Amino acid sequence: MEKTVKTRAFPDGKKSAASQSNLTEAQEKSLELAKKNAQLEDMKIKLLEHLKTIEHLRESLKQEQAKTAEMANIAVGLEDKLKELTGLETKVKKVADLEAKVKELTEALGKISGIAATGKAD
Repeated sequence: MEKTVKTRAFPDGKKSAASQSNLTEAQEKSLELAKKNAQLEDMKIKLLEHLKTIEHLRESLKQEQAKTAEMANIAVGLEDKLKELTGLETKVKKVADLEAKVKELTEALGKISGIAATGKAD
């Protein structure tokens, strides 16, 4: 009767230096290429994320520019209203001055009428 004995190629689950040297040059290049492909894929993912961020920032910038333009238009409108109100204020002051003069002249006319009435009575 024959007895078969099984032995492990790598005792205790460790690879020997001989097994590592068994890798051919093509296998090493293949592993290196796979690592570089993985790195490129990671970089591609990061670049896509950055592009999305850039697009989001561009859209935000457009919105902010639109808001700024709107605010500038509002500011111009408010400045025009302020100028108009300043002009109205000047007119109101002139009207008040004219009303004061009218009152003053009315009083003077009343005095003149009073003097004239006393002159006719004499």
